[in-house]
Amino acid sequence: MEVYNNELNDQNLQSVDQQEEGVVSLRDLWDFLRTQWKWFVVSVLVCVGIARLYLATKNNVYQRHAVVLIKEEDGYGSSLRRADALMQINGMMSGSGVSNEAYVMGSNMLMQEVVDVLHLDVLYFYRSRLRTVSLYNEKPFSVQFLGSSNTIGGFKARILSANECEITELYYQDTIDNKKVETKETRRVRFGERVSTKGGDFVVVPEVEHLKDFNQELISVVHMNPEHATSYWSAAVNTDVVSKQTSLLRITCTDTNRKRADDIINTLMEVYKQNIIKDKNQVSENTARFIEERIALVGAELGEVEGNLASFKERNRLIDFNQNANAFISRSTDARKHTVELESQQVVVRYLMDYLKSSANGNNLVPSLGGLGDNGIQNQIAKYNDMMLERNRLVQNSGESSITVSEMDTYLKAMRQTLLASMEGYAKSVDLQVKQARKEEGELSSSLASMPQQERKAIDISRQQTIKETLYTYLLNKREETALQLAVSEANIRIVERPYGGVVPISPRSNIVLLIGLLTGLILPFAVFYLYTLFNMGVRGRRDIEKFTKIPILGELPRRRGEDNDSGIVVNEKSGDMLSEAFRIMRYNLTFLNKDAKVIMFTSTMPSEGKSFISRNFAYSLAVKGKKAVLVDCDIRRRTQSGVLGANRALGLTSFLSGQVNDYKELLTTAQAGSNVMLLPAGPLPPNPTELLMDERMSRLVEELKRDFDYVLLDSVPAHMMADAALLSRICDLTVYVIRVGGIDRRYLPELQRIYAENRYNNLCVLLNGVVESGSGYGYAYSYNYGYGYSTPESRKKLSYRIRRKIKKFLRAIKRQ
Repeated sequence: MEVYNNELNDQNLQSVDQQEEGVVSLRDLWDFLRTQWKWFVVSVLVCVGIARLYLATKNNVYQRHAVVLIKEEDGYGSSLRRADALMQINGMMSGSGVSNEAYVMGSNMLMQEVVDVLHLDVLYFYRSRLRTVSLYNEKPFSVQFLGSSNTIGGFKARILSANECEITELYYQDTIDNKKVETKETRRVRFGERVSTKGGDFVVVPEVEHLKDFNQELISVVHMNPEHATSYWSAAVNTDVVSKQTSLLRITCTDTNRKRADDIINTLMEVYKQNIIKDKNQVSENTARFIEERIALVGAELGEVEGNLASFKERNRLIDFNQNANAFISRSTDARKHTVELESQQVVVRYLMDYLKSSANGNNLVPSLGGLGDNGIQNQIAKYNDMMLERNRLVQNSGESSITVSEMDTYLKAMRQTLLASMEGYAKSVDLQVKQARKEEGELSSSLASMPQQERKAIDISRQQTIKETLYTYLLNKREETALQLAVSEANIRIVERPYGGVVPISPRSNIVLLIGLLTGLILPFAVFYLYTLFNMGVRGRRDIEKFTKIPILGELPRRRGEDNDSGIVVNEKSGDMLSEAFRIMRYNLTFLNKDAKVIMFTSTMPSEGKSFISRNFAYSLAVKGKKAVLVDCDIRRRTQSGVLGANRALGLTSFLSGQVNDYKELLTTAQAGSNVMLLPAGPLPPNPTELLMDERMSRLVEELKRDFDYVLLDSVPAHMMADAALLSRICDLTVYVIRVGGIDRRYLPELQRIYAENRYNNLCVLLNGVVESGSGYGYAYSYNYGYGYSTPESRKKLSYRIRRKIKKFLRAIKRQ
């Protein structure tokens, strides 16, 4: 039943420990901040300093915006809508026209043109304190790289004078072989002089207005090949649709130089406009080429007809045969006019059919001629040209192998066949009409059988001349119309907002970085102390003892310098230091625990926990109050007390226990001159120390000491090292179990509680050694700081000592940092 109660008690202690372990009160937090404030100050200063150093090394990054409107009312926008509609009708997917334009505006093809226009493949930098500053318009010189190269290279140049500079640290990297070559050579170069290197040739051209501003300044120059430069600047530019309900595009450029960002946006919009105009003029340019070819051909035929007419008149000596055919002409004018119009349409249709059948014109636009009388064919030609424009634009961005391009090629081929079939049908219709018109003219010609043969030939030649002249005039008019269309073509965009943006950089955010540094400085000590507490399984102080056990606590001794060296006497009754005060409290608490206790044994869990030091100084603490105390060195094996107090004699406790000496008084020695403390040394090391302590002579010795002394203090061995402490417990009135803070694992405390519950040691109590002064509840401050509210010379002296001690400790911490 007793064992069951002990196990239940252990479970309850563990349950209380688990409940209290995760509870942190505001008082605990305040005490922690109050006692560890210097670490928070140092951490905040260091983290904020690192944040400021980070800000000092980073360049300000600005963001510039521009907004353009994509016009879709007519022209190119309407072509896009018609192309989208045709693709959707045929089951093909099609995105928004505005979204497509957003992609085109952000494409690498346009960015490469921007890089070429602004020479963005060459970058310039210089160091300003901790930052690397980018130069753009204000650079002292510009570098012109000659020829094309697949290398990424650069160098550093220092301005020496208005005529020359010094080039150092030349390097280049071949993007094909990925080999980097560096040279540390230094050369003096005159401005305008051609510099030949393995990475390419270049010329340094001075910028006179900024040359003096960078005298003796080291300027870094980086040259990228077109592919890398395009990728680099494409990442800095973003285009997106403002909203789905509008046709507005927002262009955003992020750069460390606001002027360069504005120039990139403006140049990108201008290049985009020029590409749109170029696309729109493709139909007109193709039509103009077709018309020029037809004009040359018809002109040659007209010249031939006019030559035939002149030769005919010269051979037949005819001056004006119109007078001979006035009656005929007046009757056949309408028929001939109708025939000429039909034959003109017939020629145009034949030309277009030959153009469509030619494989060389497979991806070209179909000329748009207004001479056709069928509006349906005109509409088909317009739709075909719109689709061909969209297909060619997709090829530029996606390539010939794109699935969308292949689908469009299939659809265009079908449209071309349909258009050719329509023209063939229309050509047959025109042929029938021409045949009918010629038949009517033939009937008129038969009525002229009585006219001279020469006059009939002249009329035939004149008719051919009229046809050629009409067709030639028609082509000339179309050429002027096409030229006018080329002159007035404009892009389908309108600039709504020129580049704009705030003067405040978007990166780095100084306030946020400093705030992060401040928060990190505040959190870091918490984290460090939390991890230390989490991994520190040692006993931390009074609270751990009270949490895990019900063992009474005799007192707490503060941590001191040189704690590993427990030699000497530190108790001074006239001193007001913390250690002397702790022994006074320990002496005072003894009257509450057991005022009749005369035999007190000191033990511990492991060696080096301070039991010998404590027993020795406690004996002197009793002696200064007039009590007679004897200190018995029961640690026969190590004989710590005997060695410290200089009593390593040949005779001692073991001599009495073994029977060599019958009167213990012969073995006593004065521990310190002028004190009431006597020492019974350990004596020589026997082969059976445990058997000697079990002998009845030990009990007799203690009884004799009790008659002659007020207190008998036994300095025993550690309880877990030897059985000596358990043997001596039978003759003790009080057992003081010394625990050094951080010396043993907290998980041992339930075992100590079990020992206490089983009463293995008489009147077991705990004495904490090496307690760190703290307000966290684990320290000794609250144990005996109570009562110092009165201002006395002694209290003021103690307070001054504590203040000086804290200042010195803080200064040592700063030096270590």
